[in-house]
Amino acid sequence: MKANTIIVSFNNGSVPPQYAYRYQIIFSEQDGNAELKIFRGYETNEKMIVSEQRKFNTEIFLQLLSLISKIKDSVKDPSMVGGSQRMIEVNSKKIEIHPDDDFGVSLFNRFLYLYNPDFINQINSNLNL
Repeated sequence: MKANTIIVSFNNGSVPPQYAYRYQIIFSEQDGNAELKIFRGYETNEKMIVSEQRKFNTEIFLQLLSLISKIKDSVKDPSMVGGSQRMIEVNSKKIEIHPDDDFGVSLFNRFLYLYNPDFINQINSNLNL
């Protein structure tokens, strides 16, 4: 049986360059490690400011994985422009989490919690260096 890889990523959208950031967490079921990468700036000039790894609970990971199929397949409102982007990629299949998808946003946040229960403070402390 193939081990699953999930990438959870967030991009804070169209903001002035000094406030632009994105992060991704790569969960690997095979070795039970997750890798966090935080980038500042936009893709053309961004720089990685954090790269770290830690172990995660694979039982909880598998429970969350089983819930991914329940994310609603909503069509993005064409009048909505910009904003932050949340994405869950499962074995190379990308699923965009829309802001109005309460279940999807909740599941996304549960992956953040799996990585670190104090994830938001970890992000804020790294961005405010």
